[in-house]
Amino acid sequence: MGKRIFEKRGGDLQTFLHILLLSMAELAHLLGTIIVVGLVLGFLEKRATAFIYRAFGWKGIAMTAWLGTPVHEFSHALMCGIFRHEIVEIKWLQLKSGDGTLGYVSHQYNPGSFYQKIGNFFIGTAPVYIGILILSIGMYVLLPETYRAFIQENRAGLHPYSGPESFFLFFGHSIATLASHLFSIENLMNPRFWIFAIAGICISSHISLSAADLKGAWNGCLTIFGFLVFLNVAGFLFGFRTSDLIARISAYNSYILAFSGIAFLFSVIWMMIGLLSVWAKKIR
Repeated sequence: MGKRIFEKRGGDLQTFLHILLLSMAELAHLLGTIIVVGLVLGFLEKRATAFIYRAFGWKGIAMTAWLGTPVHEFSHALMCGIFRHEIVEIKWLQLKSGDGTLGYVSHQYNPGSFYQKIGNFFIGTAPVYIGILILSIGMYVLLPETYRAFIQENRAGLHPYSGPESFFLFFGHSIATLASHLFSIENLMNPRFWIFAIAGICISSHISLSAADLKGAWNGCLTIFGFLVFLNVAGFLFGFRTSDLIARISAYNSYILAFSGIAFLFSVIWMMIGLLSVWAKKIR
């Protein structure tokens, strides 16, 4: 009798661990792309900001903040509205804050609302995917031929990636494809390209997440994980699978990853401008 109870408990524990691991894998599939892209763009932005500040001082930050910061805060405010968070205060742009804070959205929510708690993740990470969306729309409007060529050449690769290797291979392919079409001779002679490039650098330079953004996103991420655990427990008890649904939803991450190449390229360009400016200042 005691042995049977032990075996039953062991089986229950194994099932529960399986559900936890499955939920973690599903969470990575759903949110991993946004998180990785946000971290990469955040690293580039921090390096670029450091170089630009050393070369030009606070005026160098203001060169991109006039557009990048309002877009950053707009993305937070937009998702606050979608997830029914109450906006307490918005600062679209402040160049003389004293602590270096260029802007912020102060909001509050009902801790008892599951929907609003999930919204914390999407509100916190909004500058990443909303910024990428705005850049994509900008390319569609200002450089439609480039947009169509990029979509057509990348369409074959728009599929769910199976692991880190295919993730970075697809990311690299998207960047290379985008660069070949974006920086063509025709575009360099086109005034609309330079409008897009200036706007792209401004938005990309302020796309990363602050400590407050990450804290809010983490709280939302935990809520989403809890929801996935609940779904998988229900699936185990009632005999349905959640993996197919998660795979269909996460397939859209391929588009986020593909178009994140726009922000990546402009972030690298701005970082190199800052680095070269620092070297030129030293030579003087």
